[in-house]
Amino acid sequence: MTELGYYDFHVHIGEKIAGHDLKDDFKELRKLTEREPDPQNPPLLGIGAFVTEGPDESLTDTYNRMQEKAARDFGKAVQWHLTPTKATVEELYPLLAGGADLKLYTTYREAGIYSSYEKIAQWMKELSDLKTRILVHCEDDLIVQRISNWQSFSSPFDHTIRRPEIAEDKAVELVLNLAIKHQHPVHIVHVSSPAAALFIKEAKESFSGITCETAPHYLLYNEERLRQSNAHRYLCTPPYRKESSRGKLVELLQDGIFDILASDHCPFSDELKDRYKNDLPNLPQGLPGVETLFTSMYEALVKPGKITLEQLIDLTLMGPKELMKGALTA
Repeated sequence: MTELGYYDFHVHIGEKIAGHDLKDDFKELRKLTEREPDPQNPPLLGIGAFVTEGPDESLTDTYNRMQEKAARDFGKAVQWHLTPTKATVEELYPLLAGGADLKLYTTYREAGIYSSYEKIAQWMKELSDLKTRILVHCEDDLIVQRISNWQSFSSPFDHTIRRPEIAEDKAVELVLNLAIKHQHPVHIVHVSSPAAALFIKEAKESFSGITCETAPHYLLYNEERLRQSNAHRYLCTPPYRKESSRGKLVELLQDGIFDILASDHCPFSDELKDRYKNDLPNLPQGLPGVETLFTSMYEALVKPGKITLEQLIDLTLMGPKELMKGALTA
């Protein structure tokens, strides 16, 4: 009998992003683990969480501190995704050998977390014996920067122009080529472009170590939401896509392209976002989602018959459970 619950492999929790505290912490997540068993609103069983190396603390120290906090306040399985900014492979090696994996970004140069394709290839070479999974946020930074130089960010909808699908497509294609070349496991996070998803499908035929996810908000909303009231509260990266892309993503989900669904939970308070609504370049971006990961997909996709309940369970329980195997057996 399948256990009742779900895992969310992509949760930002207990950290600062762009200098701002997130709205919730591990204590809030514990409440989701204590839900009454309900097939339509099951309990949270575990998460994938992030540790980003900051300027004033080593990655090892931050990781240890986050582990202690999660053990005390959450008490469920956590698969840790580590983002080094200064750490050497010598420092990282024991952390990765202990079960953590890497999270790299092909954008966000200004935030200090950007990795070039050459750097990603270097990590693959240096970790060739471990074959540590590398999660990658794929948007080609050069394309983003070029477009952003001429496209202002004066309205929320501008975000869709400044970070187009072609930037995601190019980065995904190049990262997949590296994965195949080096036979190194990669997981492409929050896929929002149908073309990128099809690149992943093709790449999987050459290398079985490739996995990917999409997020509920890319299946539920299109870019027109960013023309409506309080649109600044819905800014996230990658941005919502055009309706034809949203519809195609649903079709690709039905066809089994995606290994998992994950929320990319990254919540900021409305008050904080409202403070920056006239200063969009500095507005903290991200959406909540861990609480509604299963229920939103059940309502929008299972009830109308677009996917089966078994498919949803595979995407939110069995698939992420496989990716979190190390955390669950530690």
